[in-house]
Amino acid sequence: MNTGNCNNKLKILKGRNIIINNSIKEASVLVRNGIICGIKEYNYEPTEEFDLLISKELSENKDIVIMGGLVDSHVHVNEPGRTEWEGFVCATSAAAAGGVTTIIDMPLNSSPVTTSLDSLNKKIEAMKDKLRVDVGLLGGIVPGNSNEIKRMVLEGGVVGFKSFLVHSGIDEFPHVQETDIQEAMEIMKSLAVEEGGRDVVMMFHAEIGEPIEKATAKLIEENADPRKYNTFLQSRPREAENIAINMILELSKKNNVRTHIVHLSSSDILDTLDNAIHKEKIPITAETTFHYLYFVSEKVPDGETLYKCCPPVREEENKELLWQALQRGTINIIVSDHSPCTLELKLVEEGDFMKAWGGISSLQLGLPIIWTEAKKRDIPIHNLSKWMSDEPARLVGLNDRKGSIKIGRDADFVVWNPKEEFVVDQDKLMVKNKHSPYHQQRLFGIIYETILRGDSIFKKDQERITKVTGQRLIQTKIHTNPTYPKPFLPTIELLNSLDEPEFFNCIHLLFEAAPPLATRLYAKKPFRSYQELINEAESIIGSLGDEDKIVVINAHPRIGLNPAEIKKTSSISFREQGLENEKIDERVIEIYSTLKTLNEQYEKQFGFKFVEFVNGRSKEQIIPVLRERLNNSKDQELKTGLKAMTDISNARLSKLIQQ
Repeated sequence: MNTGNCNNKLKILKGRNIIINNSIKEASVLVRNGIICGIKEYNYEPTEEFDLLISKELSENKDIVIMGGLVDSHVHVNEPGRTEWEGFVCATSAAAAGGVTTIIDMPLNSSPVTTSLDSLNKKIEAMKDKLRVDVGLLGGIVPGNSNEIKRMVLEGGVVGFKSFLVHSGIDEFPHVQETDIQEAMEIMKSLAVEEGGRDVVMMFHAEIGEPIEKATAKLIEENADPRKYNTFLQSRPREAENIAINMILELSKKNNVRTHIVHLSSSDILDTLDNAIHKEKIPITAETTFHYLYFVSEKVPDGETLYKCCPPVREEENKELLWQALQRGTINIIVSDHSPCTLELKLVEEGDFMKAWGGISSLQLGLPIIWTEAKKRDIPIHNLSKWMSDEPARLVGLNDRKGSIKIGRDADFVVWNPKEEFVVDQDKLMVKNKHSPYHQQRLFGIIYETILRGDSIFKKDQERITKVTGQRLIQTKIHTNPTYPKPFLPTIELLNSLDEPEFFNCIHLLFEAAPPLATRLYAKKPFRSYQELINEAESIIGSLGDEDKIVVINAHPRIGLNPAEIKKTSSISFREQGLENEKIDERVIEIYSTLKTLNEQYEKQFGFKFVEFVNGRSKEQIIPVLRERLNNSKDQELKTGLKAMTDISNARLSKLIQQ
């Protein structure tokens, strides 16, 4: 085995307990160019040279479990502006040390808050040369910023939006009213339809202010002790969550817009949510957090403000109902809601729960926290991969790249031993502010190695992470939609892993929708390159009967078709025909009329559409070409048109392939 360095060189991850397709298997996972390209039996030995991704000792250890890298879709990094609270270097280092290979950053508490394209660009600039793991960014929806929503998606690449229904804790991120949500949902519907399927989730901190204000006023009147945790717990009643979630349910149902409830803590709403998800099929999901699944209010010491978060940690009975909701699918995601601040803001000496900043730092500890509790309930270990990798990735539209181990996804892995115990030492955490309510807690599960796109970024006992290999993530799956404004092809490894509908969408970008060709190409998978795919397509076309050849050629849009109609069918053809900046005047109308007449004459004469590799020529220049080709025989034209389709595909390939 050669250990030389080559980006294209095969790497193999071997393990006795690898979580694949919701079960544990002995396997060899093949990696090339940072992408999972094959899954074989444990003893698989390729004929080509390869590198082992982890040591032979770890590979053969029957206690070691290997999962897809974790995805934490709720992290407050706070950079730029409040980097004394947290920053990209520390946050992504902590993530890597915890087996997390992707985090999604919240639009607060950075300064400026991420509620405009300009502030988003400031955050993107602040990320440069700092990322130890991959990072996706959320935008914020606040009153009055509806004109920024599309820009943040289409120009800025946000993977979702966050809003508060109650005061967020900082004045520059005000909470929304029902009218603000409705206005934003109208824009979300527009993005989904007009922009080629930009299905962007709206996330909500679901508490409303009135029950909180009422409860707090009563506690003040009673002179309740602010050092007692129960005082704070009473100030954030479940009613505040229940009312807010019911409102989001109604709006999501009315608008058919995808919504998500962050950090759900109230068990009172679970039956309502379960009915909405499983019976009414409302497009809503919910997450809960490490602290709601681990801590209970009865055991929070008075004055220990490190436990403060909003909504609050609730009772033991509430915690058990949250675990049950996870197991039946009412809640489908577990996240950290990593929300650190400086020690001064926690008021640890004063111990005032009512004044202290709310938020718990736990990004590095999620896997052992959740496994420690899950094993008590005999929950299969593979469920953690679903709740902490697959579903968070799906929430933000990154499940074509991130999540559990699957061919075509990024080669992100966490290698850990669920049987080993350790005691949390907050001084060893990689976050900027290391104080934590988990300090001195005994947990099961030690992370041995974290791998990002086939590159080891953390190993057990490593004190500092120096590799800056993380990337900013934007949604990629939707870019294969043929009507998306700026589509591009996925990697060939990902294409090979796609199911039929997704595969057809991708090759539609090259060949338009041609079923006789698409179904035969699908049967020829896997391909080593897109050029091989195009060559295979040319061979398939040549072997088709005339009737199928005509079906293939008729899949191509007419040259000179109404621009709006072409855009609905294929944004690529729309641009190829120079329609983006075309100004309609009398001369253009005359050219369209001539092309329409000639197209009709051509189709009547030959029985199929005129196809020509335009290659930068104007519609006016195509008119004499079309007239000339009317003099050919049907056989000649069929060959010429099909050859033009191949030329078009080769020209598109260089523009569409994901670099």
